This record gives sequence, C-alpha cells and structure tokens, in this order.
Amino acid sequence: MSAVPADASPMSDAKITSHDLCVALKLAHPGDEFVTVFEVREATGSVHGSRADAVVMSLHASRGFELTGFEFKCARGDWLAELKNPSKADRIARFCDRWCVFAAPGVVKESELPTGWGLWELRAGGIHRRVVPATREPEPMPRAFLASFMRARAKFDADELAALASHHRREFERQHRARDEASDGDPSLRRDRQRVNEGLRKLEEIRRVTGIDLGDYTPSKRWVERMRLADSPRLEHALKLLRDVYADEELKRRIDVAMRSDED
Repeated sequence: MSAVPADASPMSDAKITSHDLCVALKLAHPGDEFVTVFEVREATGSVHGSRADAVVMSLHASRGFELTGFEFKCARGDWLAELKNPSKADRIARFCDRWCVFAAPGVVKESELPTGWGLWELRAGGIHRRVVPATREPEPMPRAFLASFMRARAKFDADELAALASHHRREFERQHRARDEASDGDPSLRRDRQRVNEGLRKLEEIRRVTGIDLGDYTPSKRWVERMRLADSPRLEHALKLLRDVYADEELKRRIDVAMRSDED
C-alpha cells in the first residue's frame, strides 16, 4: 500500500467531495509525466453515452503510455447504484489499460469490486491504493472517443487557468491580510503605516485646497523647482514691492494719470 503526501488531501474523511478527488488525483499525477483529464464522455455529441470521471494517460514509454480510467464515488448509495449495472463502465473502460474506483473511505468494499477493478481511497493522510487494478487488453481507441478526450482536455486547460488566476488572487489577499496583521503587532511597522497614511492625508488636503496634485505625472524635479521659487527671497522681495505700490494711494493716482495720458 502506498500513499500520496498528506498535502494531497487536506480535508477530513467525513467531508470528501468530487472536487477533492479531482485535486488529489491531479496532485498524484505531475503534469510533466501524465495528462489528467476529467469528465470524459464516450464520444463528442453523445448525450446519453457513458462518462469517465477522469482519465489519466502516462507520457513515458517506460510506463507503456498507459491509460487509466477512474470512477469517483463519494456516497455509498451512488456506488450501490453503480453495482446494478457495472457493464455501463465498460463502454469507456474497454479503451483503458486499467480501470479504478476512487472513493471516500467506507464507500466501497473490496469484495464488491467487479473483476479487475482497482480501488483507491482518499483519506486525511493522502491516497491509499487498496486494490491495484488489473492490466487489461484495451481495444483500439476510435476517433469519436479521442475527440471527446481532446475536448475534455481543452476544457480543463481553460478551467485550470481560471483556477490559477483565482488562486493567485486569494494568495495576494492572504499576504496583504498577513502584512496588516503583522503591522498591528509590530510597533515599528505600525508607525510606518501611520506615517504613510498621514502623508497620503496631507497630499489629499493639498490637492483639495490648492488644486495641486502631487501624485500626477509631473516630474518630482519640477515640483522641487516650483517650491524653491516660492521660497525664493527675490520672489518675496518682488511681491513686497507690489504690495507697497498698491498700498501707496498717491503712487497709484500718478500711475493712473500716466496710463490715461498714454491712451490719449
């Protein structure tokens, strides 16, 4: 009896679902050594045909490019219904080198297995291969089944990409929460975050009051030059002269007279 590492099955025995079986089967068959495809029908366009929950193909000649079909069983009642017509599985099993039931613990009894079928169980510790499936003499694979296999593979690629994107999004959110939690417990990180938030608050206040957005695409060097000009003694002196001019009523009167004379 062999087992896949425990990380292939993080769930408890009582809560195993078909999705858990899919994940564990995929982890047990690395992509550089196997092709794992789910929900493979007997043929494309077949509405009432048989379906394998998974088909795994070896990619190495040393393993004979074996094709193994899997039936998933998570409930005892589902398995008992399967036993009423086990020949239904042969419509796909006949193209496979091996056929196996992959089940939750206690769902399938070894004595109930049809001749030649294998039995894997997914437990909290990993996959337990209770019964090794017998090697079959597979029939030649018709193009209808090959087309169904390829279609299932293409669908799995799209689903896998979506799942990968979802995984990365959840991982980013998890790390972000972890950083926040860490900063709450670390005084220095908490102070850094407070300084950042205070700086952002000040930038927003400057933008609201003056209309100046320091977060726009203006180069930092140009903002520095403008600030230096605003603090320049020469600019301050020029502004003082203008204030003095407009504060001197006699000087303002003379300027007005001179400007009217120029207009005449």
